Amino acid sequence: MPDPVGAKRSIWIPHIRNKMGCNEESVLVGHSSGAVAALRYAEEFKVKGCACCAYDDAMGDDNEQASGYFDGPFDWAKIQENCGFIVQFAGAEDNLVPIEIQRRVRDCLLPKVNYREDPEGDHFFEPPFDDLISLIEEQCVLSQSK
Repeated sequence: MPDPVGAKRSIWIPHIRNKMGCNEESVLVGHSSGAVAALRYAEEFKVKGCACCAYDDAMGDDNEQASGYFDGPFDWAKIQENCGFIVQFAGAEDNLVPIEIQRRVRDCLLPKVNYREDPEGDHFFEPPFDDLISLIEEQCVLSQSK
């Protein structure tokens, strides 16, 4: 992604749409700032699905606040409407995003979200993340059968 440190909304959303070619057949997979970008993208555009480890709060971090993702409330209804499916992973031992924030995102995405919480999970920096791949594949198959 461009601008990886600042993760600016004004740069990432157009990049996802125009450079990456994201469309209604795409599955957005986002982690951390990428997850917030995926949610904001889904407010505006339809996607096949969204898989994320997400938060909805700058958490007092100046860089997060400057990103532009937290300038207004999230449109949770529009995100659900625009996503064929939503998968959210959360780590109960996340050292960057409190589990309460991750659960709040889950609650805002209900009933659409397929939520998975790892009681020992941190911020999911360590690959591989086989559970993520399996769940995305499962959701894609389910969405084709509808």
